[in-house]
Amino acid sequence: MSEVAANHTPKYLVVRDYLATRIEKGEFKSGDKLPSERELQESFDVARVTIRDALLALQTEGLIYRLDRRGWFVTPKRIIYNPRSTESFMQYVTAQGRVPKSELISAELIEASEWAAERLNIAVGGPVYSIWRKRFVDGRMVFIEHVRVNAALFPDFLDKPLTDSLTEIMYKHYGVELVRVNINLYPASLGAFQARHLLVTPGTLGLYIGRNSYDQFGRVTNVDQEYWVHDALEISLEAHKDESALMSSIFKTNE
Repeated sequence: MSEVAANHTPKYLVVRDYLATRIEKGEFKSGDKLPSERELQESFDVARVTIRDALLALQTEGLIYRLDRRGWFVTPKRIIYNPRSTESFMQYVTAQGRVPKSELISAELIEASEWAAERLNIAVGGPVYSIWRKRFVDGRMVFIEHVRVNAALFPDFLDKPLTDSLTEIMYKHYGVELVRVNINLYPASLGAFQARHLLVTPGTLGLYIGRNSYDQFGRVTNVDQEYWVHDALEISLEAHKDESALMSSIFKTNE
């Protein structure tokens, strides 16, 4: 593959196009690891920076992703996310024929900060379960989340299997059904803590989803903060002209 770009096409685009074609034809399949940067450099007989520019272009397009110290991989098909649905992560991932999994990072009973208290509609210093989890789709880690649960509503919640769906635990063990959510969703850089767990570089662009969940009695049960890798999720919903008020209630934008 030497002497690429003889037609004056930028060299990195030649490499990008070659790899993109291999991905589109299925020669590199979902989840496959690409050859190392050194191997690609030798194959194309170009500078290392050219290879990196090509890989970054593919990453920007969502075709590949990078894990620190592990290399580049072909991005799996995105999960479809409907903000209007109250289905749990476990439910909507399974419904799409994919395999969800959770791993617990930490879980503890803490005092509510002012930020958490305002959102949970409880007193500052009130009891809150603080739960951090990693979430996977088909073995790939796609986001980490911080869930704050109103402890007064769910005694002994930390004794439950917290890698399961928290929504289902609330319903099965406490008779609490989540019927409404308020959602904030926007692109955001991943901080050091989130990036370390997601195996990406701090400052990498991700997707933030904040969610306040309400039960059948109108109580705020939990507040979630999700930090997604940028290429794992596709937002999909259907809107109608007469639903503008409903759509405004689904998305709360920061002014």
